[in-house]
Parts: sequence; C-alpha cells; structure tokens
Amino acid sequence: MVALIAAICAFVSVGGFALYASGVGQRRVETRLAGLRQSSTQQALNAPFADRIVLPVFGSIAGVLIELLPHSFVKRISQQLVTAGSPMTTQSFFTLVAIVGIFTPVSLIALMVLASDGGVAPAALFGALFIGVVGVLLPFLWLSRRVRSRQLAIWKNLPDAFDLITVCVEAGLGLDAALRHVSDKLKGPFSQEVSQTLREVGMGRPRREALEDLADRIRVDELTTFVNSVIQAEQLGTSLGRVLRAQGVSIRTKRRQKAEELSRKAPVKMVFPLVLFIMPTFFIITLGPIIVQLVNYLSD
Repeated sequence: MVALIAAICAFVSVGGFALYASGVGQRRVETRLAGLRQSSTQQALNAPFADRIVLPVFGSIAGVLIELLPHSFVKRISQQLVTAGSPMTTQSFFTLVAIVGIFTPVSLIALMVLASDGGVAPAALFGALFIGVVGVLLPFLWLSRRVRSRQLAIWKNLPDAFDLITVCVEAGLGLDAALRHVSDKLKGPFSQEVSQTLREVGMGRPRREALEDLADRIRVDELTTFVNSVIQAEQLGTSLGRVLRAQGVSIRTKRRQKAEELSRKAPVKMVFPLVLFIMPTFFIITLGPIIVQLVNYLSD
C-alpha cells in the first residue's frame, strides 16, 4: 500500500510539472482566437490534457494555498506579475509553487520510502526538505529577476521615447498621436505597455486614468514623474512640449549618473575575483616550479 501511494505521488508530481510547463507555453493569443471560432464542446475536447485535467486539479490546490496566504502577500505577487509583463496568472504562479515546492519533495520522500522498504535516513529526509524549500523559493526569485530585467529595459528606452514624444508634440501632434508613434517606432516592453494604454483610451477610458495605470503597472520612478508632469500640465494649461523636454533632459542626466556610478563600482567588484582566482593562480605558476626544485634539492 505504501509503495502504491509512493508511486502515485511521484507520477503526479513529475507528470504534473511536465504537463504544466508544456501547457503554459501553448496558451497564446493565436490559440485563444482560434478557440473562439470553435464551439464550446469542440473546444473542450480539443484542449490539451494539461488544460483539461492537470491544471484544474493543481489549480484547486493553488486556490487553497492562495486562501491560506495573507491577502497583502498575494496582492503583491499579483502586482509583480503585472510588472513582469503578465507571464502567467496569479493562480498559475501559485500552482507552479505548489508543484515545485510541495509535490516534488513529497515524491522524493515517497520514492525513498519505496526504495528503502519503509525506512528513510535523516540525511535523505533533510535533503528532500531542503529541495522543497529551494523549490518554493525558485519561482519567487525568478519573478523578482524578471521584474528587474523588464524595468531596466523600460528605463533604458525612456530617453528615446521622451525625445520622440517631445518632437511629435512640438510638431503639432496631440499626446495620443505622439504615444502612437512611440508604440510604432520603438521596440520592447515599453512600446507594448504604451500600446495597451492607447487601446484602453480608444475603448473610452479617460486618458488620465490610463496613464496612471501605465505608471502603476511599470513602477519606474522616472515614468511616474513623467505621467504626473503630463497630467499637471494638462490641468494647468502649461506648455506640454516644455514639460516633455525637461523630462527628457532629466532622464538622460540620471542615466549618465547611473553609468558613472556603475563605472566607479567596477574596480571594487574586481577585487574579489582578483584575490580569489587570479592571484592564487599567479602564485602557483610563478612559485610552483621554485618550490618543486627546492624540495628536490633538499631531498637530495
């Protein structure tokens, strides 16, 4: 009976993770649009096995996990997913956490019980628990890294975007048309976010709310300052081109200061690989033959 339970746990964990990983990559816009042309029965029958069976089962477990966690923590993770470009939903993320952090160590413990006929060494049990802790932390580390990389990519595109908006506004175009030029001419996550903002404005949402939502999604200080300046300029009736040009100069100054800061940190960061790797190798190459000859001389 124990062997059967262990085999079932191992199969569910490994198979669930593999099918979940394959199912996440298949949910694209084209697949959804193609599914809209089918009937509900055909769509249910043609859906992948991971979408029909695996994801609902693990999704229910993730729903229980979401209910047990603090609401503020779940809300912060949801905001980070939005800032990261919405690679998955909140429930899918916690489903991944449940698969990697809960079912993987349980499966390992079950396999060890099966292999040892009921007895598990404390070291092996500690190793399985350590793998479980690492499995829980890995999705959060991946999410934090994705958020930072996306924010950095957007921050690097801001000076060019601000200059383009300034040129368009000073040429007589409106702010919406200038933002449309940004979404068409520039490539990267910032142009995608601007395109989403323009779609929201086109569907009737007030431009102020759409811009504030843009700043709240990206969470870059320079963009938040830019949005607040644009909103204030529209409310007070001041020159929008002058405000945009000042924002462009400010972001370029901050980027130059950031580059200078990183260049000054480089010598300090080079000390650790120099001391730990380069200097020992240098001493081995230079003093190694001398020490060998000295040992041979003394032995003779």
